[in-house]
Amino acid sequence: MEYSIVTEKLKIGYDENIIVPSLDIAVESGKITSVIGANGCGKSTVLKAIGRIIRSKSGTIIINNMDLQGTKSREIAKQMAILPQTPNAPGTLTCAELVAYGRFPYRRGFGKLNKEDKEIVDWALSVTNMSDFSDREIASLSGGQRQRVWIAMALAQQTGIILLDEPTTYLDLCHQLEVLELLKKLNETQGTTIVMVLHDLNLASRYSHYLLAMRNGRVEKFGTPQEVMTHGMLADCFRIDGDIVSDPRSGKPMCISFDLLQPRETQEGV
Repeated sequence: MEYSIVTEKLKIGYDENIIVPSLDIAVESGKITSVIGANGCGKSTVLKAIGRIIRSKSGTIIINNMDLQGTKSREIAKQMAILPQTPNAPGTLTCAELVAYGRFPYRRGFGKLNKEDKEIVDWALSVTNMSDFSDREIASLSGGQRQRVWIAMALAQQTGIILLDEPTTYLDLCHQLEVLELLKKLNETQGTTIVMVLHDLNLASRYSHYLLAMRNGRVEKFGTPQEVMTHGMLADCFRIDGDIVSDPRSGKPMCISFDLLQPRETQEGV
């Protein structure tokens, strides 16, 4: 088994506030892994540290057998792309112009796009079904279209790894499925390793090969959806009493209903 991302004793925090005391994970290459957990458990913090948006306090991050410590940002950008939770770009940029930024790691200085760059930009727009919008300004796009063009920019980097922080946030059900179906297609056709933070547990289970459930900055469970999406995990990580069944469409486990767990003293009649 090959691993695209490995962390060893990774310690992450902001100033003196330690969010993740020690993270040891190995993400399998060519698979989709979703990070789940309650608000504030450290999901996005882990993704930002792996993507070098924030600096880890200590520990090791290895990407495709390359230690990120001391590696130049341009070289890392050839291995891994990251889309933050709310990416920003001037609304007057066209889709093609935004996607072209994905070619930055391969360009020297402020040189113009060469023929290969332009072909890759066109390919990325085509794969994400955004070719017809190439000359449209970002500000004129719907939420789902914007997500697709950001993913196209990540594809233009031509990396084997894409990290996404809550890519379905603020999208309606149709657009959520569109984005996740796109990521599934990229994984299946391009062999892209995808790691994403998702709040919707059922979508995470349906579209992932692996789930990484976090609690208070630590890994509570890491495995297949069948191994992780359990009554016990829901109680431990989310403090809910959930009913788990098999999704009739995907065969993956899904939570169909839930209640808040009652405090122990209430259950005991104290």
